[in-house]
Amino acid sequence: YLQVKDCILSEDAYCPPETAVLLASYAVQAKFGDYNKDIHKPGFLTNERLLPQRVVEQHKMTREQWEERIVNWYSEHRSMLREDAMMEYLKIAQDLEMYGVNYFSIKNKK
Repeated sequence: YLQVKDCILSEDAYCPPETAVLLASYAVQAKFGDYNKDIHKPGFLTNERLLPQRVVEQHKMTREQWEERIVNWYSEHRSMLREDAMMEYLKIAQDLEMYGVNYFSIKNKK
């Protein structure tokens, strides 16, 4: 799970913005457990690395707007176990177009 998450966040595998937000919501569920508006106040995701930098830069949205989108999905994962959240993350990630594709530099042997 952590390797796949890192692969997506470091942009080794392309991930569309909508999918990145959904994946982020599962990552938050896995880390924080069920959403509770009394505990998870706006700004609680400020220091979390949840989205690929390209996605954040591509859309002119504030961190608060990104957090709001992630929390909208996150709040729907109520009562999902940590392991199940990780499995959902992996299921979605494996369907990404560039998942499992590795590029290698090639040199001519002359």
